[in-house]
Amino acid sequence: MLSSKARIQWIKWHAYISCFFLPLALLFTFTGVLYLLDVKGGASSYDEYIIQTEKHFPLKEIDAEVFALAFIKKNNIKIINGEKLPDNYYTHDDDQGWWDFHQQITLSPLKEDSSVKVIVEYNDLWRQFVYIHKGIAGDIFYVLSILFGISLFFSLLSGSIVALVMPKLKKNASLSMLAGFVILILAYALS
Repeated sequence: MLSSKARIQWIKWHAYISCFFLPLALLFTFTGVLYLLDVKGGASSYDEYIIQTEKHFPLKEIDAEVFALAFIKKNNIKIINGEKLPDNYYTHDDDQGWWDFHQQITLSPLKEDSSVKVIVEYNDLWRQFVYIHKGIAGDIFYVLSILFGISLFFSLLSGSIVALVMPKLKKNASLSMLAGFVILILAYALS
């Protein structure tokens, strides 16, 4: 077992790490539960423009980027990243666009009249929280999420070890761990 001094040090580290990650844990808990209930956030503001064009969409990514940047510059549309489009490029059916933590820009061709709809969305706070939860809110949140996962694992591991080595808790701790494994396997098998 640990000496009294080492045990106090372990408790202090455990407490400080828990306090540090509590805000992120709350964010993950609320966004995860509400996302499962289909609350995903949306746009805090939304602008739509229709452009007549002879171009046939979808374009190659580089051509779409040139088209979008020219349109944005000509119409003084606010881009949160300054002069460049959001970092993540996507296509879906004939739509194509760019998104990041702050906003989404979509080019959506209209079949009936040789035109394209440009949709500019600025993400609301809840959508940004969901992006943090999903690990797609940027490098800082990505690293924090990994560190949170590691700290959560070690917290659960240390609690389990303490429970399993204490004679008064060993039997019930073993049964709880067994029940956890059984439920996990059953849930997987029934899915």
